[in-house]
Amino acid sequence: EFSGGWQMRIELAKMLLQRPDYLLLDEPTNHLDIESIIWLERFLKDYSGAIIVISHDKQFLDTVTNRTVEVELGNVYDYKAAYSKYVALREERRGKMQSAYQNQQRVIAQKERTITRFMAKASKTTMAQSMQKQLDKMERVEIPDEDTATMNIRFPAAPRSGQVVVEGKSISKAYGSLHVLDKVDIKLDRGDRVAFVGQNGQGKTTLAKIIVDELTLTDGQLTLGHNVQVGYYAQNQSETLHSSLTVLQTMEMASPPEMRTRLRGILGAFMFSGEDVDKKVSVLSGGERARLALASLLLRPFNLLVLDEPTNHLDMLSKDVLKQAILDYDGTLIVVSHDREFLSGLTNRTIEFRDRQLHDYLGDVNFFLEKRELDNMREVELSRSPQSEAPRAVPKKELSFDERKRLMRNLSNAEKKVERLEGEIAALEAKMAAPDFYQNPEAVKVSEAYNSKQAELEKAMEEWEEAQLAMED
Repeated sequence: EFSGGWQMRIELAKMLLQRPDYLLLDEPTNHLDIESIIWLERFLKDYSGAIIVISHDKQFLDTVTNRTVEVELGNVYDYKAAYSKYVALREERRGKMQSAYQNQQRVIAQKERTITRFMAKASKTTMAQSMQKQLDKMERVEIPDEDTATMNIRFPAAPRSGQVVVEGKSISKAYGSLHVLDKVDIKLDRGDRVAFVGQNGQGKTTLAKIIVDELTLTDGQLTLGHNVQVGYYAQNQSETLHSSLTVLQTMEMASPPEMRTRLRGILGAFMFSGEDVDKKVSVLSGGERARLALASLLLRPFNLLVLDEPTNHLDMLSKDVLKQAILDYDGTLIVVSHDREFLSGLTNRTIEFRDRQLHDYLGDVNFFLEKRELDNMREVELSRSPQSEAPRAVPKKELSFDERKRLMRNLSNAEKKVERLEGEIAALEAKMAAPDFYQNPEAVKVSEAYNSKQAELEKAMEEWEEAQLAMED
């Protein structure tokens, strides 16, 4: 009955309560919400035992580790540093190894030329053979082949949807006596890019499934707009693959007839090439299964993508490429994720699920976290001064999402106007700085234009300040 995130937390709690000497954690942040990850980071930082972590969460690794062991193409490299420092040290090591390799290759080439020259002379054959033995015994500098296999993906263009993509009113959802959503409203316009965030069990996946018609409402209504075509990646999508099928057969089952000729190309973009397409799903790693499940999303054009924890089981490189593909995607997006770095800059709107309600923030996850921190600080300050005689401020009426969106648009337009005028003024100043400017017949017109633009800029700055204050209020 528990969500995937709660199941993970229960298993983790059972292990942590034992307080073993060694903790072996394989992707511990998968399925954990942001607040749980922060709690786990604090716990592990103070943990007295040794910890070995397998993770693709860079921020988590930077927080809890002080040593990084890299497994690369069959080799193991040990760095006494956390992840970000390790990346710099790895590049430094590779640079030194490359220089040492090139120097040694020059020495080897020189010795081989000398040996060849000496072998041509009978008097120096013995010396040449001795040099050859020394060369054969030389310990060679080896540099690992770069792992250049990368995903190269782009979501196919889809027909244009109506302006309103999703609209839900008074949505309620209960599982027996457990109420997850209570009379919530949601509206998504074409081009919105929304992150669903919040603690586990608060209804993120529930609402995503309601939108894609995998769950029914307890009460309320939800409608999709005109010509909306939905692509859905479930949290356990990779687990639904048929283990008896091959990679190629899996794609063939999900593919429309017109896409059959492109399947190998799509699989190649997801790092399944050559004989890889004939592998059984049963022998694939978690990351390979996740890539295969994502590949199936490219078989049909969708103008609404709903992605539930798409980065679980993906390595860092694959996450970066997926993020870029989503940034290039021109449709409407809903992404459920606890991955802070992945969400950063990916969306233009964040909806927090808390206490059976939706709390809308017009910004990405960094804006959301900043706002939550400010809210929490206000609550702390109020609780510390209960005897204060200062009159309590009357809470302002919360603006609707459409009103906040209008204010954000006004602020953006004001900023663009200021930038445009500053650029035009700079161009005029450059003309006026010329030594022969005042000998030019156009000097008077340029000076008048300069004064006019200065006045426009002053007015635009006032408009920008008003728009900024309206947003802050």
